[in-house]
Amino acid sequence: MDSLAAGPTRAVPTAREDGRAAAAHREHRARTELLVGAVLVLAVAVVGVVFAFRPSPVFIDRWVLDLVGPSGNGALTRVTVLRYPAVIVVASALVAAVAFPTDRLRSLACLVGPPLALLTCELVLKPLVGRHLGGGLSYPSGSTVGAAALATAAALAVPARWRTATIVVGVAYSVWMAVAVVALQWHLPTDAVAGLAYGTGVVLVMDGALAVGGRALVARPTRKHGTASGGG
Repeated sequence: MDSLAAGPTRAVPTAREDGRAAAAHREHRARTELLVGAVLVLAVAVVGVVFAFRPSPVFIDRWVLDLVGPSGNGALTRVTVLRYPAVIVVASALVAAVAFPTDRLRSLACLVGPPLALLTCELVLKPLVGRHLGGGLSYPSGSTVGAAALATAAALAVPARWRTATIVVGVAYSVWMAVAVVALQWHLPTDAVAGLAYGTGVVLVMDGALAVGGRALVARPTRKHGTASGGG
C-alpha cells in the first residue's frame, strides 16, 4: 500500500540514454549553426547582387558616415594591423589548437574557416560585386571578414565557462575593426557590416557542416554493424 501511495517510480536515465541525449543536443546545435551561417552568407550574397547593379552609397551609409566622419585616430589605425592574412592564418592556428583536445572537427573548422572566409571574400565576392571606393574593391570589407571570422572561431573553440567573455571581446574587436575601416574611409558602412556577417557565417557553416557530416560518417558503420549482427 505504501508503494502504491508513493506513486510510480521514475526511471533513472542510463549512461547510454544520457549519451544519446547529449548527441541529439550536439546535432541540433550543429544544424542550427549551419542554418544561421547559411542565412548570413546568403544575405551578403543577395545584397551584393543589389550593389553589383547599384553600387552607390545607400541611406544607411550616408547616415553612419555623418555620425562617424573621417578620422586618422591612431587607435583606429593600430587595430587594422590585425587585418593582414598572415595574422588571420596564425591566429586561426592558435584558436584551432585550443579546440583540438576536446573536438577535432571543431578544431578543423577554426583552422580553415577564417582563412577561407577571407580568401573567398577577396577572390570571389569582391570581383563579382565590383563595388569600388577610392579605387579599390570594397564589398564586403575583407578587414571585417577576418575580424568576425576569427572572433567566431574563438568563441566556438574555448570551453563553455569562457565563452561569454570571449564573445564580448570578439564583438568589441570586430566592431572596432568596422568603425576603423569606415572612419579611415577604406569602406562604406554597408561594406563593413557585410564583412561581419560573411566572416561569421562562413565559420558557422564550416563548423556546423563538419559536425553534422563527421558524426554521420562515424555513425554509419555502427548502424551497418548493428544490422548485420541483428540479422545473424
